Amino acid sequence: MLTVPRHKQRITLIAWIVVSLGILSFFVLSPVTMAPPDKGLRLGADLPLQVLTDPGGTLSVQEVAGLPDTAFETLRAPLSRGYTDKVYWIRVPAPEIAPASALSANDPLWLEITPTYLDRVTLYQQVQGLWRARDSGDHVPMNQRVQVRQLLFPLAPGQPFVLRMETTSAMQLHGTVWRSTSLMAWLAHTEWASGVYHGVNLALTLLLGGAALALRMRSLQAMTLLALIVLVHSANVRGYAQLWLPAAWSLNADLWVSIGVFVLPSVFAWQARETMTRHTRWRTIDRLLLLLSIVPLLAMSSIALDCYTRWAWLAVSTPWTVSVLCALIAWSNLMRQGTSLANLLVAVPYTLHSLMGLHLAATFMGLVPSPLETSLVWPLESLLLHILIIIAMSIGLVEKFQQSLDEQVRLVDSLARSEHALEERVRLRTRELQQAQGALQTALQGERTLRLEQRQFFNMVNHEFRTPLAVVDGAATEQLTFPSENLDDQVERAAQIRRACRRMASLVDNCLVSDRLDAPAFSLQPALVAVQEVIDDAVQLVHWSRRHHLALDTSGAPAQWLCDPTLVRIALSNLVDNAVKYARAGEIAVRAQATAQGALQLSVSDQGPGLSPQVAARIFELHERGERASQTRGFGLGLWVARRIARMHGGDIQVSASEQAGTCFTMTLPRATVQAPDGLQQNGAQRLDAAAA
Repeated sequence: MLTVPRHKQRITLIAWIVVSLGILSFFVLSPVTMAPPDKGLRLGADLPLQVLTDPGGTLSVQEVAGLPDTAFETLRAPLSRGYTDKVYWIRVPAPEIAPASALSANDPLWLEITPTYLDRVTLYQQVQGLWRARDSGDHVPMNQRVQVRQLLFPLAPGQPFVLRMETTSAMQLHGTVWRSTSLMAWLAHTEWASGVYHGVNLALTLLLGGAALALRMRSLQAMTLLALIVLVHSANVRGYAQLWLPAAWSLNADLWVSIGVFVLPSVFAWQARETMTRHTRWRTIDRLLLLLSIVPLLAMSSIALDCYTRWAWLAVSTPWTVSVLCALIAWSNLMRQGTSLANLLVAVPYTLHSLMGLHLAATFMGLVPSPLETSLVWPLESLLLHILIIIAMSIGLVEKFQQSLDEQVRLVDSLARSEHALEERVRLRTRELQQAQGALQTALQGERTLRLEQRQFFNMVNHEFRTPLAVVDGAATEQLTFPSENLDDQVERAAQIRRACRRMASLVDNCLVSDRLDAPAFSLQPALVAVQEVIDDAVQLVHWSRRHHLALDTSGAPAQWLCDPTLVRIALSNLVDNAVKYARAGEIAVRAQATAQGALQLSVSDQGPGLSPQVAARIFELHERGERASQTRGFGLGLWVARRIARMHGGDIQVSASEQAGTCFTMTLPRATVQAPDGLQQNGAQRLDAAAA
């Protein structure tokens, strides 16, 4: 089964959240952004408002119409006076809306007023010199008004009008003058958006209710209750209760709005306590949230005591206070626990709700005007807050569920390890015994190999060293037993002794060099050396052989060369010695020359029997000997040492067939490839150039 990495799951979740919110915002807000066929005139923005305060509500329309303009306050924005029990009169000049086409020239004019929770709004307009009144609002039965949730009034064209407003809720006025066709299109757009909003809210409430019943979590129960209260209160505020309920109940719509004003902040504070502070370290804020959930319920008694407008500020300010406290907790948790998607989805919406909630509270209290209707803004903003908090809680639950799964897997693994502990110990002991047995076998094999190498070395020493020692002993014995006054005989015996000693020195050099080449501190000792001297010293081995004779050619060689003279002499002696040992009787040719690339090339060739390709491919390996190894003694060091010396100088030794059907070993030493002491390499190169010239 394939598993998706957690970081990819988080990216997918974030993308899903963004897309979902985008789609939701599109369906909810798109009708609002669609312009109607004919734009209306907004009261306050397009039509100035003349506002008059009537504290006792005793003025008549004739008295208000007869007052001079100086008695009114002129507004260029929507009316916002907060919670008050005063009556307000508003005079509006005659609206002039140009028809969109000739067909719409006869469209009647309509006045749309929101919010819909206003208790009573009366429109006065003169018709044939008489003031005609039309009422609408929560206190007006639906059969006496236009049967839509908005407050609608027909207008006589070309005539100013006067509005009388009274309400126990927040005194606000957002009005627009429409032509009939534009109004129908606008109402269709807004009702579509309102239907989508309430549909989403209802679906959210049902989902939360199902989750609360299934999981039995207090936080989910609190969120379900909050979603239900928001759904009911927003429907009341938007005027749906008076539109849908029976006539006997619809007259109490303003009472339900007032009750919802206190119940909503109480439930909001309780939900914040259940999700943010209950059983946490935030004990002080937890007590404060508990107090904020109780106080609005106690203030609900102001409705019965007829002092609702003096206590409504408490209900308006409570959600903002709760949002500030929750934002403080969320950002503190974010800094203390580290950045996580769940903490971020809690901190950001509560912070935004704190900023927007301050403006909403000030607007409801009449402290600042707002171009937008607050009863339209707060449901959308609360829905967004609710969705983000639900997503954050869902992510937290998913993370806890994942942690529980991880813990379950860990416990299962721990149980499995406990069950197999004895078996693992047996395996461990068996493995230790096998390792000990293997180590013992390796040590025994190493001991056998070492003893075999020692036996081979001693055999080589027994043969190679015994022969020159026998020559030295025989010459010395003959000189002692048969002393001769003949100078030639003495010189011959001295030459035999000298050749035998040089042979022993060569064997000792090979044995010592094979160990020195692998030493970490080993380095070349370069010097300018006469090429002829090195060659003459090496070819002495041919002179000592009674089966071979020497053919020497140094005409193409430089006089001097920069190298390690001791090592090069050993390498060349090994090549000559190899030819003397294994070649048939005849000529051994030694040639020295400078190549076209400026390297020194030393070659040793014989007259047979040659090497097969298989033997030639491995002849330079350590302890490797040719096909005639049974006819002579040796340890397989000579060619291996020779190639190592050549490669340390930057060159190499190659084997090929000679012109006499034998074998030719060619050693190449590149020019100036070793590091000489200070100044020696450069001076040596200059001397070599002079010698070549």
